[in-house]
Amino acid sequence: MQLSEAMYQELLWHLLLRGTDTFFLWCGAEQAAKESRLVQQVYAEAQQYERFLSEGTPINFDVPKQPGPVISGLELDGRVLVRRTDFGQSSTEPVPIAVGGRKIDVPPAPGRCQIISPGDKQ
Repeated sequence: MQLSEAMYQELLWHLLLRGTDTFFLWCGAEQAAKESRLVQQVYAEAQQYERFLSEGTPINFDVPKQPGPVISGLELDGRVLVRRTDFGQSSTEPVPIAVGGRKIDVPPAPGRCQIISPGDKQ
């Protein structure tokens, strides 16, 4: 299955938020410039979360069997950096996930990350 550029970048975000620290481009020379640009854009945007990326602990490795919401994130100092991507049909409902000993609700935020603290009301 071929991913759109936007969905490819969402995949890259989820990999970063699950602990990946580098990417390997596996494409032909004719696609290398475009793919490098897409990867560089994600890396550049991710720099605002540098501390989460360098010190955070991944919270979730689940992948649904059917298309649906995918949530990835890193926990650091009681806060959670999350990204939610709704593959398939989008929903406006928050998705509950367990982080440590607590439950947090992750609302939709298409195309962006969110930082959720324990006392946040979603």
